Amino acid sequence: MKVPERKNFPPKAYEGIVRENYEGIEMSHYRDRPNNLVELLARSVGSFPNREAVVDDNARLTYKDFDNLANNLAYYLQELGVKKGDRIAILMPNSWEFAVAYYGIIRIGAIAVLLNWRCSSSEIEYMLNDSGASYLLMNSEYWDKIKPVQKQLRLKGIHCCGEAAPAATKPFGDLLKQAPKSVKADPPVIQSDGAAILYTSGTTGRPKGALQTHRNCVSNAIIASRLAEGSETDRTLIIAPMFHATGINSQLTAFLSIGGCCVIRPFFLPNDTLAKIQEEKITFGAGVAAMFYFLLNLPDWADYDLSSLKYFFMGGSPVPVELFNQLAKALPHVKFGNVWGLTESTSIVTYNPHVDILRIPEAVGPPVPVLEVKVLDPDAKEQERGAVGELCVKGPSVVRGYWNNPEASRNTIIDGWLRTGDLGYMDEDGYVYIVDRIKDMIVSGGENIYCIEVENALMQHPAVLDAAVVGVPDPVMQEAVKAVICLKPGMTATENEIKEHCKKLIASYKKPKHVVFSDSMLPRNPGGKVLKSALKDM
Repeated sequence: MKVPERKNFPPKAYEGIVRENYEGIEMSHYRDRPNNLVELLARSVGSFPNREAVVDDNARLTYKDFDNLANNLAYYLQELGVKKGDRIAILMPNSWEFAVAYYGIIRIGAIAVLLNWRCSSSEIEYMLNDSGASYLLMNSEYWDKIKPVQKQLRLKGIHCCGEAAPAATKPFGDLLKQAPKSVKADPPVIQSDGAAILYTSGTTGRPKGALQTHRNCVSNAIIASRLAEGSETDRTLIIAPMFHATGINSQLTAFLSIGGCCVIRPFFLPNDTLAKIQEEKITFGAGVAAMFYFLLNLPDWADYDLSSLKYFFMGGSPVPVELFNQLAKALPHVKFGNVWGLTESTSIVTYNPHVDILRIPEAVGPPVPVLEVKVLDPDAKEQERGAVGELCVKGPSVVRGYWNNPEASRNTIIDGWLRTGDLGYMDEDGYVYIVDRIKDMIVSGGENIYCIEVENALMQHPAVLDAAVVGVPDPVMQEAVKAVICLKPGMTATENEIKEHCKKLIASYKKPKHVVFSDSMLPRNPGGKVLKSALKDM
């Protein structure tokens, strides 16, 4: 079955696609792909040994340097007794050390457990013990997360970098000393082996560890780099957390796969972001749309030279038309794309290219070339085009399941199809539209209200910078719509103005009954999605 080509996607995204049977599931994939992440890096090291691979404030590593450090770490992990399939956790900010740790761990077939440093001590304790991690590689700035639960952890050891490493840990630098030889996994790493465990938000209980395989990560790297029309001359700015699928898979691994350079920042700061784009001649970036409100509102943003920037992918939600118009005017040379993805799909599922965002801004685009999307009703029957149901995804980047959680794996991935938990539909041209999370849909007076429809209306108000809605109990209607809004600096709006604005755009029963104004941007997870549970009490 030939994958139909879309004229607005880069032609290279369709090169070398084949249909194959993998573990009994028919799917598309790229023919000449690396077999695993070790081979992926080795190809670039062989082709571009002296090109810059990883850069941050403390290091500028060529591919040869980076590969040597990853090998050193892999060697000393083996000396500690780490074997293929063992889990090694990383608790670090975005940094060259994080990148080296990740590629050193997977080099010997161990599995990297990527920990969100925003989590509480008890959450980190759960993730470490649930994953069965034997060692923790961390930065000293997060010791206050580990110290309260250290006695409950089943670790064999902790290696720490950063300033003032605690006495209870060993130096991370010990793992980076020059190794006497090159090392590899025994037995060799194969595509179905686990590469990383990323814990998803525990909205309905404990977090679940999505097990991403080498096959998953290689697939997503090819997808991301080809959508960005990337080559060895490209330089990506990583401001998305590297414990998240976007940062680790769609940026670090994607650009290492093509011999590009990864310029790593610890987090997003508006002036720092613009300065690094200028200084490092950044060609590609990724983040959430809300970032650009801050960038464009800087009084001196136009003083920076951003001419090197070619592509910027945005995720988390559809791009507001008003913002896209601003971006198109301010940065006409940049191609902006909107993506939808999940941890369980290793990152990217759909892509709405620059030329389509104005035409259909509500869409998140069609599926990327080697992935398939279908829409199911509550009885698991496939819906017709235009009908809302649960979005399901199949392809080589869909994870095997959840670590240590066979029940959740069985309920989430059925015959190769990932049940995403997102409600949406596909139009006649195959473009995907997200309308809500299944768990977030509001039922008011017997009517289904999709949050995104109300949120899109709110975002069209000229004073609104950020907005989201949730359902709250109502004695008459069962549930009512509550909006939480952050206004643009210097702008004002009243609750009544917001309600009247919504009445002009959506049915009256959908407008917010309650409006709360927040002094700050709404809380989001690392993927840019609003944490709805935190809004209910605001």
